[in-house]
Amino acid sequence: MHRNRWIYLAVFVACTIVGAIVVSAGQMTIDNFQCRSSKYSKEDFLAYCRSDKYGDYEHGALYYGLEPSLRVNIRRAKVIFLGSSQTQAAFSTKAVRAYFDRLNTPFFVMGFGYGEASKFALAVLKRSDALPRVVVIIADPFFSENLSAPAKEVLEGRPAFLWRLALKMLFQRIHRVLCATPFICPESSPAIFRSAQDGQWNWIGPYVAEQAIPVDRSLQKPFAPEEFETAKELGEKFIQEIGLDRRCVVLTGIANSYLDSPGVAKKLAEALGTSSIFPSMDELGTLDGGHINLESAERWSGQFVETLSPILKDCIAG
Repeated sequence: MHRNRWIYLAVFVACTIVGAIVVSAGQMTIDNFQCRSSKYSKEDFLAYCRSDKYGDYEHGALYYGLEPSLRVNIRRAKVIFLGSSQTQAAFSTKAVRAYFDRLNTPFFVMGFGYGEASKFALAVLKRSDALPRVVVIIADPFFSENLSAPAKEVLEGRPAFLWRLALKMLFQRIHRVLCATPFICPESSPAIFRSAQDGQWNWIGPYVAEQAIPVDRSLQKPFAPEEFETAKELGEKFIQEIGLDRRCVVLTGIANSYLDSPGVAKKLAEALGTSSIFPSMDELGTLDGGHINLESAERWSGQFVETLSPILKDCIAG
């Protein structure tokens, strides 16, 4: 009799848990049913949806390794690209994929939205046991102790946040299946998809339209001397933490209307003794003044990776 009571209790608890998951997943689906789904693929996941109930997922996904093979792909990458959404815009291109496919060299584009900087990137690298041989950084500037709101939530790891994160992971599986049938989903909320294989964003179309807005250098704000000194100090610490030879750390900058990123990167590279690459930025267009557009990114990133070849040969072979 005593044994049966414990069995009934275990069944009741299990049913309660399953019921809570089903109800919560159902509510998450209702709340975010409008997220765009057209760019799901075998390895892409929903990194961000402009919905109050979904928002950012990629910070938690990469830190906790939630998507299949995500952490493995970060760990096996010989080349990792770091930075903010500017990094994602600049290196999420066919040119980059084709180049590394030709070399048979795994890479991962590990920038983040919300203007994320070095503190969170380092946390993901460490948690993933990443062992890159080359790190490329869009230093615009990148070296900062600042954390975005999503990054803070991820690092704090409170139960309520982890529950929502798990529901987002589950929701995608439901969303992907439901929206496979034409005309079922409204597709009204812009979304960013991300490859678990190499980290590239798929966002031109599902999130932002391709357009060509010229860079307006008259709007660029100066980089104050005290900001540079802070970036230099944090850059030193970051390079020591990742443990790479400085010739295998490559700083760069991309044209935008808000800051002379190439100028900042060049000055930091000289101060830190790292490598640097600055492809031609003639006639580059942007999506919004801050992010390079896809057409320009294909040309610029193609030039970048070809220039990167001697560094790869030296650092990976070595």
